[in-house]
Formats: sequence, C-alpha cells, structure tokens
Amino acid sequence: MADGNGRRRRGLRAVAIRNIVFDVGNVIVPWDPVGIERAAFGSERVEAHDYVSPLRGHPIFLALNRGELTIPETKPRYIEEGWSPEEVDQLFQALFTSFPIKSDTLAMMHALKDAGYRLFSITDNVHEIVALLKDVHDFWPLFDVAAVSAEIGVLKPDPRIYRWLLDTAGIEPGESVFMDDVERNVEGARAAGMEAFVFTDAAAARDSLRALGVVM
Repeated sequence: MADGNGRRRRGLRAVAIRNIVFDVGNVIVPWDPVGIERAAFGSERVEAHDYVSPLRGHPIFLALNRGELTIPETKPRYIEEGWSPEEVDQLFQALFTSFPIKSDTLAMMHALKDAGYRLFSITDNVHEIVALLKDVHDFWPLFDVAAVSAEIGVLKPDPRIYRWLLDTAGIEPGESVFMDDVERNVEGARAAGMEAFVFTDAAAARDSLRALGVVM
C-alpha cells in the first residue's frame, strides 16, 4: 500500500523508491521474434500451419538464454532439428539487426539518472546479444548492476534471478521498482518484494513511476 507521497508503508516505516530496474527487450530495445523470423524466412513460411518457431519457446533458444550454449553451438543443434545452414545464418543475421534503441525509454533513463535514482536491469538475454548492445548503444553503463539470464543460468520469473540482483547490488526490494513487458515477470518481481508494473511505452512508464513517488 502506498501513502500520498508514493511511499509503501510496512508497519510504521515508509519506504521511498530509490532503485529503478529495467527489462531490456521491448523496454529499451525491441524484441520481435515473429518479425525476425519473417525477415529470415519470409512471411509465407512463418505463417504456415506446420511452422515451428526457432525463437519463441524453442528449447535451443531457451538454452541459449540460460547460457548453456553459445550462438556457434546452437547452429548445429538447429541444423539437426531440420533447418538448413543457410536458414540458420539468415536467422541470426536477422536477429542481430533487430535492436534499434527506444529513444523515449533512453530519455527516461537519463532523466532518472540525473534525478539521482540508481538504475539496474533484469533481462533474459544472450551473451552475444548483450555484447552487441554494449557495442552499438550507450545505455548499458547507466546500470549499476545487470542480472543477465545467460550469466546467472535462470530465466524470469525464476525467483533466483530477482534475488541475485537484490543481493549482488545490495539493494532493498521495497526501495525498488521493476518494469517488464511480460506480466508473469512483473509478478515474479512482486513476489520478490519489489514494486513492479507492465511496460507498454515510456510515457505510461513515467506515469507509473510518478504514481510511486518517483520524481524526474
């Protein structure tokens, strides 16, 4: 429960939000697996009734996100599943060109940083994609700590990924708010004791943060 100043009351103690925790995909950069697959294989194939997505919930891609495989190690696995070497190359080429920055979110991040809030991330992500994001964009240094699934070995909403961030960063869950585009991941953050909301766009996120007493 929050008081009129956006602080959540726990017993007699009011806790102000100090830490803003971001998902990455569909919050800071797009994550559009259907669009990626259409770019790689064409819409006709992706829309076929017997089409199997290599990205959306596929065990190989989930293992990649948990850090159990590297991208070079996934390629023969996909080939064993029936994709041709050319198709696998097309898939990853389309994947690696699909991450333009969401400029409104980036502006919000800078506004929060300038206002004195600490920024963090919890992201289901791949080693090579994180390296790409660090290379082509400048937002990653805004995070004090980032919990990356491929480094930790678990995916949201596993409680361990939220606890890893809280423990590693040394931050209190009641002083932290998490935004993610997926409801189950938001619920995972709430279960860990954080405030959390579903991200739709930066304007709505600013409103949600202001409702919690965050001042930009």
